[in-house]
Amino acid sequence: MEEKSCDCLYGDSKKGAKQWQEDSFGYLVSKNKKVYVLSVFDGHGGYNGLIASNTAKDTLRNHFTPLLEECEGWKQDRWEKELKELFAVIHEKIREQFLTQNGQKSMSSRIKDANGIVRNSTGDPIHGGTTASIIVCFKNDDDTYTVIGANTGDSTAVLVAEDGSFEFLTEDHGPDNAIEYKRIQDLDEKAHPRKLIFVYDKAKCYKKFECPRVFLPDGTKDPKYVSNPWSNGLHPTNVRYEPAVYAVTPQSVSRDATCIAMTRALGDFYACQFGLSSIPSFNVKRTKKGKQFMVAVASDGIWDCWKYEDFSKYVNTLWKEKALSVEKAVDTALSESVSRAISNFGSSHYDDACLVMCLL
Repeated sequence: MEEKSCDCLYGDSKKGAKQWQEDSFGYLVSKNKKVYVLSVFDGHGGYNGLIASNTAKDTLRNHFTPLLEECEGWKQDRWEKELKELFAVIHEKIREQFLTQNGQKSMSSRIKDANGIVRNSTGDPIHGGTTASIIVCFKNDDDTYTVIGANTGDSTAVLVAEDGSFEFLTEDHGPDNAIEYKRIQDLDEKAHPRKLIFVYDKAKCYKKFECPRVFLPDGTKDPKYVSNPWSNGLHPTNVRYEPAVYAVTPQSVSRDATCIAMTRALGDFYACQFGLSSIPSFNVKRTKKGKQFMVAVASDGIWDCWKYEDFSKYVNTLWKEKALSVEKAVDTALSESVSRAISNFGSSHYDDACLVMCLL
């Protein structure tokens, strides 16, 4: 999916300490360079995560490549419609790949049950899926850009201004998101009799459904853990000192038990019965006339190593002060992030990382 003919757009990735490189990325440029598409897919579930993220990348490329001239005439409403439909298509393509085991022969066959869950011959669900963040930048008649962010999961994208300030282009679909908590609580009881529980990952609490709840019944965060997380057995998950959280199933769930760090994803079919969603959120921004902006979208192998404001200032330094090309800026930021990851999390535990950037 990588398009090498445009100097304003580039992406790359580095494998972490895990067995498989579960991150995928891509970028496309329209025929007359009026539209740029950036994407990051952060898989989870080992080999199944690799399959999910690569299927997402390939599906996006195959979908948009024939449309690279036509899409230059699309406006915001058409783009949002196309992207929403694309997320559904990717979700189904991942299901197909899980069913066929990515073309690999195996002693055990897989089936799709009545609820669309992919299972192996024992009836156990196939685990794995991917985040998806797709950013579309299209040029307006006044030479500004409309920037649309569509995402499921936590692969964050930002729009960085010339002064180093930034705006988010994605939503963080994590178990500490109050909007996501309400979304799941409001799901129909008949369709979802058992729902995901949002919990903190507390030390020495080995049954995740017994961990402390992030939210009180009224939808506010428990002040006990907000005011003093570390003395109450919690631990940070990144350099921003955000407590580790999970979306888990109740004690009554056994075979399809879920413990996942996000509330929306593509794949993870067994978790959808409890409220996990494959429907993307949308964020739309418009650049200012006569001003340049840098779009950056990355996996959490990048974001776990930075405060958002520090990353944006760092990108600003590479882009504005050092006048690096986009390709060199991506390579430099990626290398710096991996170095920070190894320093913070250890050479045996640092995550895969990928980063795509576009200068508007």
